[in-house]
Amino acid sequence: MTPKRGDAYWMLRRQFLAAIHQQANVEQARYRYLAQPLCDHFWSHNIAHRTDSTPGYPGHYGCRVRLRKRKLELSWYYNRFVPKKSGEGRSVFSEYIRKEGRFRYHKPAFTRAQDWEQPLIMETEAGLEMLRRLNANQAELCRVVRKSERLLKDLEEHLGGLKEAARGSESPSSEEG
Repeated sequence: MTPKRGDAYWMLRRQFLAAIHQQANVEQARYRYLAQPLCDHFWSHNIAHRTDSTPGYPGHYGCRVRLRKRKLELSWYYNRFVPKKSGEGRSVFSEYIRKEGRFRYHKPAFTRAQDWEQPLIMETEAGLEMLRRLNANQAELCRVVRKSERLLKDLEEHLGGLKEAARGSESPSSEEG
């Protein structure tokens, strides 16, 4: 069965693909929402260990969740504490840790972690890895939708060309009759 080549047909197909793309963006925002409690859990333990009586104080690792320019960032960093010149308190300098794996940070990235930090980091990173995998699937879906949008446009143009060619071939035969 040949599909209708009317404008409504193509508009519905474009709307369908646009809706998938929009839902994928919403899903990415949901992944950010799901990642935040993982980081909050890590930070709650970090804050609880901020006493002079805690062995290994202070913790040097931190994690962050951000959604910037349609990109979900689930990252870790290492903090260095430097005493202030005034002698009161410390300044914190953060160094981003490069992710060596595709979905997960390698364990050696956390070798400087305190004894109380190590299990929390591994637990948090396990959850973040799952979210990175989900996000990668969602990104692949968006790539497929963009390819489909281009193919749909090409198909519409191709069928339009066939229609024009059919009109052109009808004209000479109708003059002969």
